[in-house]
Amino acid sequence: MFKPKYPTPDTYTATPTSTAPEPLPAQASTPPAPAYRPGMVEKARANPTAAVVSVVAVGAVLVSTLLAVAITALALSVSGVVLLLLVRLLRQELNR
Repeated sequence: MFKPKYPTPDTYTATPTSTAPEPLPAQASTPPAPAYRPGMVEKARANPTAAVVSVVAVGAVLVSTLLAVAITALALSVSGVVLLLLVRLLRQELNR
């Protein structure tokens, strides 16, 4: 009932494939990977622009995170002061 009806392809023609895969050519043995991997200093020397851009991006993320925390703390402190004042006002009204 809810089976999709796909249009027939007008450009693709299926080609018959052989059942037996072709053997792979003989490969020379590859030497093992070196134990030394280049560190961050070598990578920064190789591409200084990418290093600067990545440092700026990380700095922007850190600054925006700290700014978000500061704004949240400010909003919570202001709302705490407002709630404290409202509670004091309500107590004064109830004591009258």
